[in-house]
Amino acid sequence: MRRPHALVLAFFSLIFSSCEKDPPLHEPGSNETINQWTLDQMKRYYYWNYKIGSTQDYQQSPDLFFKHILYPEDHFSTILQTLNSDTYGNTLTNTFGFHMVQLQTTGKTIQLITQIVPFSEGDLIGLKRGDSISHINNEPIDQSNLKSLLSKSLILPAMHLTRNDGKIFHLPSSYISQPVLYTAKLISSSPTVGYIFLSQFDFSGAYSLLEAVQNFKSQQVQELIVDLRYNPGGQVAFASFCALLLADIKENDIFAKYQGNKNIKNREDSFAAALQGQPDGYSFSAKDVLKQGLHLKRIFILTGPNTASASEMLINGLHPYVQVVQVGDKTYGKDMASTTLSTPEEIHGTERAWHLIPMIYKIYNKMGQGDYSNGITPSIKIDEFAFLPLPPIGDTRDPLIREVLRTIRDKNTRVKGTINTTEKTNILSPKYRGSTYQVIPIEVSTEDKTEK
Repeated sequence: MRRPHALVLAFFSLIFSSCEKDPPLHEPGSNETINQWTLDQMKRYYYWNYKIGSTQDYQQSPDLFFKHILYPEDHFSTILQTLNSDTYGNTLTNTFGFHMVQLQTTGKTIQLITQIVPFSEGDLIGLKRGDSISHINNEPIDQSNLKSLLSKSLILPAMHLTRNDGKIFHLPSSYISQPVLYTAKLISSSPTVGYIFLSQFDFSGAYSLLEAVQNFKSQQVQELIVDLRYNPGGQVAFASFCALLLADIKENDIFAKYQGNKNIKNREDSFAAALQGQPDGYSFSAKDVLKQGLHLKRIFILTGPNTASASEMLINGLHPYVQVVQVGDKTYGKDMASTTLSTPEEIHGTERAWHLIPMIYKIYNKMGQGDYSNGITPSIKIDEFAFLPLPPIGDTRDPLIREVLRTIRDKNTRVKGTINTTEKTNILSPKYRGSTYQVIPIEVSTEDKTEK
């Protein structure tokens, strides 16, 4: 009569066996918990969420797990574990106050300073745009070691640059807040042509730009050159601020259309709506900015491989309304907006929070034009590095500025398509790559962006 006991034991054994097959609950802060949260967010917001595979290894470190679920052509989404979700790393420009490129030619390389931050240590001790550099920290530069030499320098307390003539420049490491507006001036009086160089899009430069525009109005500027060659982007609200100040547009004209996945709403912003994203401490209205603007029907914009993100958005967003004559080289090619999602405490526990920054929108203009992930092609293509030495910023000897002035003075010129006016010096087929340069992401909020 032992059979009932056997049945009871078998029943409880089945229950225990069944329970053991259920996946265990993981502790907050564990890789499994962080990775499951990451996957959930990516499936909801990520532009390429349909490309995420079904099989995942949740035991991987969160950064490795994240890399494995990314769409292969996505070079911008990232995940960070920092105390400050706004931290994107150091660059030569914000650490030492300069930017450089390497020209790779037949049999040799040339390293050129392309940008010096005004009033930085490099500027004060005489480092100039166009200077050729032979050594970094006493090590000779060649085709293979530039990237590593620059990366090492960014974690050192100081950097030593040796110019080709033997002069050594000592640059201490520090945080450098570069001005948004490097220079604004007249470069031609007949016709009156203004020139402005914008290093990035940030409202710290709003009043300087406003003052420059007022000066241009008093000087009755007829044409304007906006130099965005080394502009990695910045605040979309400031891009709208620039558009309202410079171009012949209306406040309610559509600046950008945002296209996301099936889970989040597509949206569109007028120039006025975009301006409302200005940071605390600023209260510009689109109507007031327009009243103080130049209302130009044609704008010349200088570009290059470091023209990126919100600066590309400005170029594309103005095309439906005014004649944008783009001169120089193809832009960087960042046509997407991201958002920042941070792990809540119940996910990361006592560990530091993780900050997920996925690409969630493709950006288009009013006419639906966009898809410039390979860069925006200029109307007039000129390689500035084919004309050495490099002149100072805003100098009329600059080949791009010279070409703009020639175009303006030729009353019969009508820019259509791409005109290749590249000329060559004795340097054969220069191929250049920039130093470490941080593209500033276009950030949008995820609030009220999901379908109900």
